[in-house]
Amino acid sequence: MKTFTTIILLLLTLSLSGQSAYEKAMQKGLELIATDKLAASQQFERICRVEKDNWLPPYYAAFCQVESSWGQFSKEQTLQSMEKAQQFIDEASVISPDNPEIMVLQGMLNTCWITYDSKTYGMKLSAATTAIYEKALAIDPENPRVVLNRARWLMGSARFFGKDFTPYCGEVERAITLLQKEESSGFDPSWGLESAQEVQKECEQYKK
Repeated sequence: MKTFTTIILLLLTLSLSGQSAYEKAMQKGLELIATDKLAASQQFERICRVEKDNWLPPYYAAFCQVESSWGQFSKEQTLQSMEKAQQFIDEASVISPDNPEIMVLQGMLNTCWITYDSKTYGMKLSAATTAIYEKALAIDPENPRVVLNRARWLMGSARFFGKDFTPYCGEVERAITLLQKEESSGFDPSWGLESAQEVQKECEQYKK
């Protein structure tokens, strides 16, 4: 047993030592997302300075800032996070234009702005946000994050106008199926299942 444990530890050490500096840095950033999104964003920002032609570091930096912009912090910090998120989204978009994954982040960030100040940004960003999701869906109709966040956006819009949002619940179900089948590759985005399941519960409660 001791020999077997030693072999496993040796294999793990070799695996870790075989990682590039980029892989180690990205792995650290992804691990930080679970505990400290702002620290994770700073980690990805450091990677951006080295990986200047790679859209993933600014994408994840933006993701962390968007996730810090739903009103859980002070208005000042929320504003700062939204502004930083836009900077990283712009950076990622220059590297990888018309990328549905990045477009989803832009749609999410627009929702944060509307939540932050609906009077100022509601009319300004609503049509643009719908257009972003429709374009992303046209580019990649099987992308689960596109399907999910488009459905969430349309559900929110329906609620705002006092309409039934349940017609979009089928798209949430489709997103869950796509997420469960998704095979992630490297550091490509693979998030969304937990969020989709939360929206699914909301749909089920409303139907009752």
